[in-house]
Amino acid sequence: MALSKKTQEVQALIYKVFDTLDPTGTNSEYYRGIFDKMDDKEFYKFCQRDLCFRFHSRPFEISPDIPKCEAALDVLGVPLLEKVAMPYLYKDQKGNPVWSKPAMVIYVHIKKMKQFLVKKNNLATSIDSRDMKTGLLLGHDKGGKSSDRQMEAMTVVGLDATMKEISTWRADFMDAKSVGYQTILTTGTVSDKDIPISSYDSASKNMLNAYMVCSFINTNVLNVDYMLPKTLKARQQRVARETE
Repeated sequence: MALSKKTQEVQALIYKVFDTLDPTGTNSEYYRGIFDKMDDKEFYKFCQRDLCFRFHSRPFEISPDIPKCEAALDVLGVPLLEKVAMPYLYKDQKGNPVWSKPAMVIYVHIKKMKQFLVKKNNLATSIDSRDMKTGLLLGHDKGGKSSDRQMEAMTVVGLDATMKEISTWRADFMDAKSVGYQTILTTGTVSDKDIPISSYDSASKNMLNAYMVCSFINTNVLNVDYMLPKTLKARQQRVARETE
């Protein structure tokens, strides 16, 4: 099947990355068998799917180590390791910062301190402007928020239910928030028993988990037994269908 030059280049890059991770060629042959049956439109549609590329591993046979991951990222032109200057820890005799050896760097969005006095000393009366990556309010809706000190205080006093409410649907659990607001509009009251809470509903947890996965770090923030939330949801749906 005739393919455009651009599609051929993309497929060649995919095969090269998989061959770098898997010298046996198992993964590249798997996708080559899929792509050989596609034209340009079908291939473009395939690449638009969520998690369209999956690495198929086999214990002790197809199990890429860190050097192979670094080599695959080099093929893609993605830097995994960077040299970091830490002048507060290391300086030479002339006072110049000493660069570290190449190390993995994770970028975390930190708000500027000047915003603390300007934006964090009031309560928000509207939640229309929200960053859907972090779950934080933006612009004129930005206001004071619960800190770790407040959470520690509620833990000491024993306000577990209050802490759960403030940290879930009153925070960035958007699906639970919608259920809570809808219940209030319908009945005029709401109880914590009326709101389903799922750990996969948190915008900030999903963002952090995405950063960890993209850095080749598996955590238990949302993942279970090395499975992503999307895989867990699909497995639960399949089990539910089989038990019906």
